[in-house]
Amino acid sequence: MNSLEAFEMMRRVISRYPIKGEIAAVNLIPTGHINDTFCVAVIENDAANKYIAQRINTYVFKKPDQVMKNIQTVAQYLDKRGIKEKCDIRRYINALDGNNYVVEDGCFWRLCRYVENSVSYDTVENEKVLTNAGYAFGRFQAMLAGLPMDSLYETIPDFHNTRVRMDNLFRSYEKNEAGRAGEVAGEMEFFAANRALCSRLVEMLEAGELPLRVTHNDTKYNNILMDRTTGEPLCVIDLDTIMPGLSLYDFGDAIRFAANTAAEDETDLDKVSLNMDYFKAFTKGFLAACGDSLTKNELDNLALGAFVITAEIASRFLADYLDGDKYFHIHRPKHNLERARCQIRLAQDMLSKLDKMREAVYSFVKN
Repeated sequence: MNSLEAFEMMRRVISRYPIKGEIAAVNLIPTGHINDTFCVAVIENDAANKYIAQRINTYVFKKPDQVMKNIQTVAQYLDKRGIKEKCDIRRYINALDGNNYVVEDGCFWRLCRYVENSVSYDTVENEKVLTNAGYAFGRFQAMLAGLPMDSLYETIPDFHNTRVRMDNLFRSYEKNEAGRAGEVAGEMEFFAANRALCSRLVEMLEAGELPLRVTHNDTKYNNILMDRTTGEPLCVIDLDTIMPGLSLYDFGDAIRFAANTAAEDETDLDKVSLNMDYFKAFTKGFLAACGDSLTKNELDNLALGAFVITAEIASRFLADYLDGDKYFHIHRPKHNLERARCQIRLAQDMLSKLDKMREAVYSFVKN
């Protein structure tokens, strides 16, 4: 979509909302793996107001109306409880037809207000902000602890079913749709060696040893808007994958992203490891917010959750590479392979530090 097409599309999308004004500028926000995001400036009553417009990727989200219904259900639940926290969730504006999305030219669009003086980080700036991020995601779970899980759609079946993800990877390897299997023999050896360990949390869930909770399921550090000045958490965003899930996956995915010593797609693997200081900083905030509500089995396996989700994400990047890069946005030809290799190296380092990670978890558990 070129700039002129984007401007015209935003004009049609905005017209479906109770917004009176003229569009002054449309700018693509080139972050995120899945959806297309634009910042739209609208002149309303002589003031320039900014909105975030997002086109939902319907290849990934087959039922986008259910995605948006889940977000609406969560928002209504928090409003009903009257929860007023320093860290809220992103709220989407209702269109003129009452839905929190619109369909334009066959595409699903949603709109929210731009949060002024906010910033999201792709890399960790300091441990204080990381502790605040831990608090934000922990509080997210705590706030939604009473929401009946049967009120939410499972928008992506088996999204964090690591056993299924492993099966999908090996199936993609055998199918070799894009003719790339010969490049990944070493990576497949890692998954073959750790396939059983990666399935342990799913087995515990099936045995009733871990509880289902309402989870975010994409707890990357950059899915929190922070106050640019104070570093305080303002808003948890990217709520597309809100579903019943395991707290261990929410915790683990945040660690995978925020406590990596390198970027998610770092190609120099010597730079990739788990930063234990960052692990402790995030864990401190997370458990301060929701530690009292976690079971002993959850606490015992938080560290393992970080390894499992890191291996799972690595398997998804690698499977997408083998399938021809259909799921994740890429910025260079081998991007998904580079992402997979980075996450495998991080998972390997986590395995070597599991005991230290467990010890750190319990240092923040209240007696």
